[in-house]
Amino acid sequence: MRPSTALSFCLLISAIPLLAHAELMIGGYPPGASSAHPLRQFAATAQGPASPIREIGGPATGLYGPASASFEPSENLLYVSDFWGQAIRVFPAYANGDVAPLRVINPPILGQTRSNVPIVAHDELAAIASNCCIYTFPLHADGDAVPRIRSISWGGIPGSPTQLNNPLALTWLPDSDELAVVDYDLDPPYASKVVFHARTADGQATPTRVLKSIHTANAAGLAHDPIQHKLYLLTSTTTDSVNFVAQIRVFADTAANADAPLYTIEAAATQLDFTSVQYPSGIGIDPGLQRLMVGISANGNPADNRVVSFALSASGNAAPVQVLSGTSLSPGSIGAPFAMPTAVIFTSGFDD
Repeated sequence: MRPSTALSFCLLISAIPLLAHAELMIGGYPPGASSAHPLRQFAATAQGPASPIREIGGPATGLYGPASASFEPSENLLYVSDFWGQAIRVFPAYANGDVAPLRVINPPILGQTRSNVPIVAHDELAAIASNCCIYTFPLHADGDAVPRIRSISWGGIPGSPTQLNNPLALTWLPDSDELAVVDYDLDPPYASKVVFHARTADGQATPTRVLKSIHTANAAGLAHDPIQHKLYLLTSTTTDSVNFVAQIRVFADTAANADAPLYTIEAAATQLDFTSVQYPSGIGIDPGLQRLMVGISANGNPADNRVVSFALSASGNAAPVQVLSGTSLSPGSIGAPFAMPTAVIFTSGFDD
């Protein structure tokens, strides 16, 4: 290679950003009506009551109850669903401290919002709105007058076919172009299920499919791996209504009706046990570290908060690779964990 060509090649490499490995980030709900809640990030090697390596929080952030968030890598943004703040706040992915959001999506129709999914391929942002529905907004929306592109309506209306009641844990399946949520039936025995809708569905739409059986009982979280074509469903069981154990049930992402899971992560070594004053708060996938992350939230005592992470390849009675615990996770109750790269690395092609 000629010297001029080699120099051009190295300069080209220097302009290419590479995402570092991802690490766990988590928000939650504040302990009281007059307080707020930050987003906190933890090192991949952290264990126990370790301190966060980064925190987004303070008056300028506007964050009140950021229980769910999504990292959007093409523009390096965080889309934060602020449940109590009734807004989706958009931050630079590597914001730190008390920083104002770049944009705030807060039309009145959004209400108390749970998880969101940026869908860059279609320039859309899907979100759970008002605890009832799936709304789609322009991805780069801003302000309180943002119009909906589409809305999949509440299923509690008599005769409604949508089967949406109180959805949570929204995810998008790119191969089938479906949106999926965890939900439960409106009528006794309030059976838990996973409801799938076409991304382009609008109004009183019928689901493309529903996954519901004994295997989806007490579902509390959902994550999707589009590479391995798997759905990870967080569920729980009890024998005495006081002591519980959570499971991760792994399904093919084409599963429907009463299909059984491919396998389950469960049993004593998992450290997914909890009591009646705790509850599973969500599940996330870390594609960089190849991990699953499960939140076990305290109800009233933040010292009992816990996040348990497993190798993505784990099955059966698997021991976790990371267990974070205590008040460093949250001053109140934790939300759903999600993966966030620690930085963008620029490679120069030269030795220092």
